Amino acid sequence: MDYTTQEIFAVIAVIVGFVSQAVYIVSIFKGITKPHLFTWVVWGTLGAIGFAAQWHGNAGPSMWTLAATTFLAFSTALLSLKYGEKTFTRGDKISLAASLFAIIPWLLTDDPLGSVLLISLIDAVAFYPTARKSWHKPHEESLLAYNIGSLKFGLSLLAITNFTFTNALYPAAIVFINTAFVAMCLYRRRALGL
Repeated sequence: MDYTTQEIFAVIAVIVGFVSQAVYIVSIFKGITKPHLFTWVVWGTLGAIGFAAQWHGNAGPSMWTLAATTFLAFSTALLSLKYGEKTFTRGDKISLAASLFAIIPWLLTDDPLGSVLLISLIDAVAFYPTARKSWHKPHEESLLAYNIGSLKFGLSLLAITNFTFTNALYPAAIVFINTAFVAMCLYRRRALGL
C-alpha cells in the first residue's frame, strides 16, 4: 500500500500528539501539572468542531490530528476533576460561558471559514483560565507538552491535502497560542525567580 506524504505527516502528528499528552499526563500524576477543567472541556469541544470543519472542507488526513486531540482533551478534562486546579474565579466562569455560548453561532453558520474563525477565537478565550492560573503559578503546566503539541499541529498543517486558509487557520492558531503561552510561562518563571 502506498501512502501519501500527507498521510505520513498525519500519522506522525497523531503519534506526536499522544507523546505530548503522555508527557502532560505523567506531569499530572507527579503532581506538577494542575490542568484547568474549563479549558480542557472547551478544547475537547473545539477539537470536535475543528474536526467537523476539516471534514467538511475535505482537509484529508490532517483531520486525524483533531480527532486524536478531541479524545485526549476530554481525557485530560476527566483527570482534572481529581488532579486539576481547584480554584475557579469569576473570570474563569465568564471565559467558560463565553466559550460555550460562542459555539451557538458556529452551529448556525454554514460558512466553514466563519466557523473556523469562531473556534480559533473561542480557543483563545478558553485558554484564559489556564493562562490566568499559570501567570500566578507558572510551574503548574508542562511546557514540554505544549511545545510538543505545537509540533503536532505544525505537522498537521503539512498533512492538509486541500490546503486552504479555512483548513489551515485553526491548527496555525493553536501553534501561535501555544507558543505565546510557553513564552509567558518562561517569562513569569524568570520574573518570580522560580
